[in-house]
Amino acid sequence: MGLAGAAILLLGACAAPPAEPAATPPPPTAAPPTSTATATLAPPTATPLPQPPTLTPVPLEQAATDAPPTAEPTTFPSATPTPGLELGGIPLEQIVVVPAPVVDHMRAVFARGQTIGRYAHRFSKLGDSVIANGDFLTRFDSPGSYTLGPYESLQPVIDHYRGSWVRFGVGIRIGLHAWGVFDPMWANKEWCEPNEAMIDCEFRLNNPAVVLIHLGSNDTTDSYPQFLRRVIEETLEAGIIPVIMTKADRFEGEDNRNNETMRALAAEFQVPLLDFDIIAQTLPNRGLKKDNVHMDGPLQHDYNLSEAMEKGHSVHNLVVLFMLETLLHEVIAPPVGGQG
Repeated sequence: MGLAGAAILLLGACAAPPAEPAATPPPPTAAPPTSTATATLAPPTATPLPQPPTLTPVPLEQAATDAPPTAEPTTFPSATPTPGLELGGIPLEQIVVVPAPVVDHMRAVFARGQTIGRYAHRFSKLGDSVIANGDFLTRFDSPGSYTLGPYESLQPVIDHYRGSWVRFGVGIRIGLHAWGVFDPMWANKEWCEPNEAMIDCEFRLNNPAVVLIHLGSNDTTDSYPQFLRRVIEETLEAGIIPVIMTKADRFEGEDNRNNETMRALAAEFQVPLLDFDIIAQTLPNRGLKKDNVHMDGPLQHDYNLSEAMEKGHSVHNLVVLFMLETLLHEVIAPPVGGQG
């Protein structure tokens, strides 16, 4: 078995995850997913219309199937590495919402996932065009394409998930609605099996421990809560930690009901909530481009520059790092004894 198939990092105070089989097929990684639908509102029974891709691929080659090159345990000095930190004047714990009951629940979910072979060094992406582009996280797999600056302590998180940052996978599509997650018509025909839903296909191909979920920017019907609930349920049943990410846009209306749905379901199911909507309120135009849906961003992610903290994508990526750091410290690799 080759190095990429066998060397998955051991986790401090956790059982070692199963070795990755060398025969695992590498999912698509270097190019954004093509679109099979427009972002126009459609009910769950509607047929999405064809649309050519409009995104430029990021020329990065690292695949998520490449395991980290060492077998050293992941260890951290503290379960709460950034106490009292604020972003945009907002306490981090109001953005990265992982209270004690959620930690306890996610530890149980993670432990169950390990027993069925989930890879602790992988995360997946599930969502729409807001995250189906090269500005969402991909630079963290390309040294020299980002500068953490005052947030250098987040580098171990980037190292832990090496290969997942650049991976687009088969769980994100331009124009995706929450209901489309379960409609095989939206699944990638090259990688997914006949009649396989994209969520099942992504979990089968990548076998992650965590999934980042961004849904709701294309949903204006009353079916949204029903399908988001189903996403959370199926993810938990699969032994995978779901991270619900609120959105900056108001596509469904100024009542912000989709974000309120996310908050309510995250609390009901006791799962992590990345409440980006809160910090987006501190950014110019909520961190959005002129279309008021997609995020803006600097050409480079240099957190030494004040511009980085004024743009949607760079702030979004930073809080994702903080969420994954929290899950590493509190859930995946807590201190010995499991206490912070």
